[in-house]
Amino acid sequence: MTEKNKSQPNKIHDCHSVLNQLKIAVDSAKEMLQQTPESMMAWQPAEGKRNLREMFVHLSILCEADLLISKEASSKHMQEYYQRQQPFSKDEILGAFDRSFEFLTAAVSDYTEDDWKRETTSYWGVCYSGYEWLLEILGHFYHHRGQLHAFLTIKGCRINVSLFQ
Repeated sequence: MTEKNKSQPNKIHDCHSVLNQLKIAVDSAKEMLQQTPESMMAWQPAEGKRNLREMFVHLSILCEADLLISKEASSKHMQEYYQRQQPFSKDEILGAFDRSFEFLTAAVSDYTEDDWKRETTSYWGVCYSGYEWLLEILGHFYHHRGQLHAFLTIKGCRINVSLFQ
């Protein structure tokens, strides 16, 4: 191995680490959903914002949706995708978490080093490499999971879940 190769991150190894952290986040979000009383699911933190159920739905399909965006899905395609993805019950939302994460994992498991380096552009103009998109998905997931945890805590819901290991 050359000195240059030693300093280069191994994207395939890093991918597995990122997916492991994302799986931990998905599992903790599912625990949060299960501990959220049904009576709180319609609560909105502010007028014009998603209610808790809508936030859980958004989070449950985020892995798949963001992967589609990273593969240059158009705005129209994404609007149609979101209209088709409407889990409502907690069981449906839990299933969506699993399907979305599995969709992402299956898609990136076959990525080559070139796939990780290839840059693609979102419909709103952001350009990232495949690896940067994976990090963006993780960051996006953490963001909304943190929002949900904060909102539930503020509303007095006792959520017993570890957000990090």
